[in-house]
Amino acid sequence: MPAQLVTNSLIYDVAIIGGGPGGYVAAIRAAQLGAKVVLFEEERVGGTCLNKGCIPTKALLQSVGAWQELKKLPQLAITGVDLKEAKIDWPKLQVRKNRTVTRLTMGVDGLLQAHGVDVVQGKAIMTERPDMIRIDEQTYQVCKVIIATGSKPKMPPLPGFNSSAVISSEEALSLEEVPSSLIILGGGAIGVEFAVIFSALGSEVTIVELADRILPNMDAEVAQEATRFLQRSGIKIHTGTRAVELKGDLLYLEKEKELQAEKILVAVGRAPSYQGIDVDKLGIKTVKGAIITDEYLRTSNPQIYAVGDVNGKLMLAHKAYAEGLVAVENIMGNRHQMNYEAIPQCVYSLPELASVGLTEKEAEERYGVIKVGRFPLAANGKAQLEGKTKGFVKVIIAEESGKILGVHIIGASATELIAEAVTAIKLGGTIEELVNCIHPHPTISESVLEAYHDADHGALHYWGKRLI
Repeated sequence: MPAQLVTNSLIYDVAIIGGGPGGYVAAIRAAQLGAKVVLFEEERVGGTCLNKGCIPTKALLQSVGAWQELKKLPQLAITGVDLKEAKIDWPKLQVRKNRTVTRLTMGVDGLLQAHGVDVVQGKAIMTERPDMIRIDEQTYQVCKVIIATGSKPKMPPLPGFNSSAVISSEEALSLEEVPSSLIILGGGAIGVEFAVIFSALGSEVTIVELADRILPNMDAEVAQEATRFLQRSGIKIHTGTRAVELKGDLLYLEKEKELQAEKILVAVGRAPSYQGIDVDKLGIKTVKGAIITDEYLRTSNPQIYAVGDVNGKLMLAHKAYAEGLVAVENIMGNRHQMNYEAIPQCVYSLPELASVGLTEKEAEERYGVIKVGRFPLAANGKAQLEGKTKGFVKVIIAEESGKILGVHIIGASATELIAEAVTAIKLGGTIEELVNCIHPHPTISESVLEAYHDADHGALHYWGKRLI
């Protein structure tokens, strides 16, 4: 531990404001490295991800996915099961979701306690001194601070959007009833996931996206395929469209269009949130509302670091985990840099989407000549066995070096398969190395290997549109 850190019982070596993914992981690692740690959390540990985002939505999607699998029983030669009365019970699903969240938050509480982290409930206030944090009438003296206060849903400043019909992604998780119709503003990951959930639950769903396609941050080919799947499931999609006003249950769009729905779900993104922290007085620089950090996660105030959504660099829980660890290592005197080149992005739609590295367009702009390999899941034995043949794997390779630049997957287990690609890109893997990595058979993971082969000399089990 660096000499400047102290262990007086009234003073903390490291203080973390915010108990979300970046915050609680940072607290645990700091304690593991010998620091005296305090964690301030205004609500419940786990942050948005655990309480109002990643975990609750996946709990809903799990039931939706199970319902879709039930419909495949006749294809699997299972007879005698009458599905006419089967349905997803929304109130019971809410109970299951809440039980899962509670179990996991209790687990995080237990981890913090086991590592000796002091958890203080309440809103942390920091004004002029970076070594002093106040909650109510209690003041805490600290040496280093990690801001991990997360983000809040954005709400467009449009006429009529103060209506009770307008809900955020957080509110959508706890609706008392499933709306008969739902307009979703925003076709990013959050919007698409909620579209899948509520469409399966019986809502008439329409996505309105300002960009010229949904999932604008994903590879264009993957986003196009996802659009087809969503539309086939009955979800309507309007792209290149701007909402201008809400009157009653009518949403007015540009070009004299209008849509009608019981609820309007706003999923246009999230904004960094650090209420109670006076960034100006503390000398913390920001840009577009996000706290600026360097590669070591330091802010412009040398005593203060910032991790997770609050720094505006990819609002992903796993990115916050990684940043929390890097920040602590640097605080404790170990020089670590954050690398943003191999951070996976996942969309838990049905089928799933996952991506890491450069898109095809980005790779062409940066490297010029590239190679692209593709393999459809319809040509994969395990996918055929499971009846999960939708989608494909796409890999992008640098022509000259053979380096893996990007991997993009749409289909079954995409969010699991992408971890292999993360490792390959992180370690600078090349096509020559990866085509020689033996994958188990039969598995859907073989599709990744086949895509590498396709970029090199051609896939072994697929030729054009003909299955071999």
